[in-house]
Amino acid sequence: MFSKKSNEPEVNSSENSENQYTESTSDSITETEQASYDAGSNGYSNGNSGRSNPTKPSIISEGFEFVGTITSDGVLNISGVIKGKVTAKSVLVDSTGLVEGELFSDQVMVKGKVLGDINCDELNIGPLAEVDGSVSYDSVHIQRGGKIKGHFIKK
Repeated sequence: MFSKKSNEPEVNSSENSENQYTESTSDSITETEQASYDAGSNGYSNGNSGRSNPTKPSIISEGFEFVGTITSDGVLNISGVIKGKVTAKSVLVDSTGLVEGELFSDQVMVKGKVLGDINCDELNIGPLAEVDGSVSYDSVHIQRGGKIKGHFIKK
């Protein structure tokens, strides 16, 4: 009734009308297939080999308080309160945001308050920002009106 192609899986039906799935596999795969398999997660390629995948930012919203340690490989936007240790690739402390503790990041933009130590490569302080603690940095930009109380340590 149906013709079977060599690349398609074989479907057999048993006497109990249950379906069994049988697929013939080859022990050897081409280098291209292996590279495609290795590039993707769980064996699936997303087609973006060699390109970085932008990630959506993690957001601590206004009215939310987090106590503990946050670690992120991407961007963290803080409009609420964090009490503890923050480690991320990039951190934005929004005008309503407050960080009480340690902040480790490549890029930090403070528009709100940070009460504690900051260790970063690039630091930007907004006009209404307040920072109270030691700041370790490679480059810093402070807008008129931004306040920093503590020690500056150039890397």
